[in-house]
Order: sequence, then C-alpha cells, then structure tokens
Amino acid sequence: MLTPKRKIVISVHGIRTRGAWQKQLASVVSENGWIYYPLDYGYFNAVHFAIPALRQSKINWFCHEFDQIKERYRDVAPSVIAHSNGTYIVANALKTFKHIRCDKIIFCGSIVRADFDWTTIFDRKQATLVRNEIGGKDSWARYADWLAWSDTGPSGQGGFTVRHERLRQEHFSEFGHGTFQAYGHYRNSWLPFLDEPMPYLGEKEPPWYAEEPVSPYDAARWSAMTYYHQYIARVHQAIASGEMFDSAGGKLNPVRRLWVLIPKTPGKAAKSAVTQFFEKQGLKPGRAGVTDPRTFRYRGGEIIYDIPTTLNTLCFLDNRKDEELDDAVAEFQKWLERLIQSSRSQCAGSVLVKSMDDLPETLP
Repeated sequence: MLTPKRKIVISVHGIRTRGAWQKQLASVVSENGWIYYPLDYGYFNAVHFAIPALRQSKINWFCHEFDQIKERYRDVAPSVIAHSNGTYIVANALKTFKHIRCDKIIFCGSIVRADFDWTTIFDRKQATLVRNEIGGKDSWARYADWLAWSDTGPSGQGGFTVRHERLRQEHFSEFGHGTFQAYGHYRNSWLPFLDEPMPYLGEKEPPWYAEEPVSPYDAARWSAMTYYHQYIARVHQAIASGEMFDSAGGKLNPVRRLWVLIPKTPGKAAKSAVTQFFEKQGLKPGRAGVTDPRTFRYRGGEIIYDIPTTLNTLCFLDNRKDEELDDAVAEFQKWLERLIQSSRSQCAGSVLVKSMDDLPETLP
C-alpha cells in the first residue's frame, strides 16, 4: 500500500473553547495539499487548568495522538500549530517525551514559561524552527501563571527570554489572545513559515526534502484524467470524424477501436520499453486528427494501439522499486476505465483498456 508523504500539520486549541479557528485553518492547509489533523481534547475550563494532574493528562494525551499519527506516516515529521493551553501541552510534551520530533512549531497566545529551554529542544532535533507570536494586548497570556503558579508564563505577551537563531519571536502590538484567527494571517504568515526549507540542527537537508508533494496514488489518478482528456478523447474524436492517418499521410480506414495497453509496472511504460514492444509486434506509427494530431500504432484492420507513457512518471514519485509499483498502475487503470465508462463519456464504444499481461502472443 502506498503511503502519502505530504506535509502534515497538527493544531491544538486552548482552554474554554473547542477551537473554531482550527476549522477555519482546515481549508487553508488543504489548499496547499497538506494533511491536516486538528486535535481536540475537549472543553477544558480554568478550574481544570489549575489542577496539575489534569494538565499532565492532556500532555500525555498529545503524546498518544502524535504517536498515532506517526504510526500511520512513519517518514513524515509533522508541523504543529498551538494556541494558549495548546502551547503549554505541546511545549511540555516535547520536554517530557524526547521521541516527539516535529518540523516547524507555531505558538500564538503562548502560556509557556518565558525561560523554556528551547536550546535543548533544538539540540535534540525535536524541531527545526519555532515561531512565537507575541500579542501586545494579550492579557490572558500575561496572567496565565496566576492559575498554574510557576508552571506557566507570559511568553505570548512578553516573549521568551531565551535567545536562539531558530526561535523567531514576532511582535504584534495590537494583537489580543485570539487576534491571529484570520484567513489572511494564516496565508500570509503561517503558510510561508511552514513551507520554509530548514534542516534540523547539524543536518544538511530539511526533513520535508525526503517527502513527496503528492502520493503516487494521487499522481496515478491525475495521470489517468490527463491521459483521458488529452489523448483518449481526442483520438476518439478523430475516429468518429474519420481523421486517421498513417505516418506517410495516407488514409487509414476503417478504424473503429483504440486499445489502451496497460503494462504491469511504470518502467514498462518508458519510451524505450514501449518502442521495443511495438517493434516486437511489428506495429507501424500513425497519427490521429488534423489540427492536433495524436500518435498511435497499428498493423492494419480496425484496431489501433497505444501504451500511456505517462505511467512512467510514477517511478519518480516513490522510492520503491519499479516492480513494487504495480498497485499505482492498478489505480491508474481503475480510474481510466471509470472515466471511459462514465455517463459523460462518449468513448465507451470505441476504447478498450487491456492489461498487457492478458494479451495474446500477437496483437490482432
């Protein structure tokens, strides 16, 4: 089974809320093609927050949720966005559970102690960059330590006292505790930060350089749609219009059907492999259409043939071996057949998809 390697973004809300801003953020993150996990630990009021054991239970909860995500996406380092009590949970989870390894971290309305030891977090490669947004009018962050005594601090209103080149503190003099909650701020401030290439301390490549922007499954579906609209639909139109020609420009009639031949692996759709197959079958090149001709192969009779070389691009979207990518090819074939047979398609009667493994020794 293919594992998507897109960026993962986790968000954690604060107390006395269920994090409505997380739902707003969902569309912005999704538009970038990233995987989004808005974590919800339930309604947590000020009385709950004042009890150390209950605060610790949410730190343990975050560790469990993070581990669940990592179990599904083992090779991806998630980025984390946290607000208010969410910042307390995330910072103390990093401090307590050394195996938690994030990419970027964004804090807003932070109630973490001002002297929090970010240097150790960076040394342990638990984060590549941290962005702390400081609100000049954030009274909640300023007085958070009144509820939790020395366990919290006003880092969301006064900033962290520690200085580190990987800790960025952005000051917003007019921001209150929730002013950041705006689409424009997400797009203009958060997304560029999350997308910035930065390796862990002591490493050379950012963690997301080892990730793919799309999964091979998605690539297979998009390739199928492109191949259908850009090739099959146009060849079908040429068949219907009698615009089928051989390589010398002579008329090639009658042509009634296109066979799309699907190889077992993407590598067998490479140009060299396709050429070798057609030569073995003794097929000649032809062109379909007048204004925008499309190539195909034929021997004679009423059938023309094509192998979608676009399948070969799937080799570059996964670090598995070519022979291990048959599931991506199967996804391509499934979507292609679905498009051909859909109610909006006019190609069902003129296009047939066949697996090359099921072909006879010699094509018709």
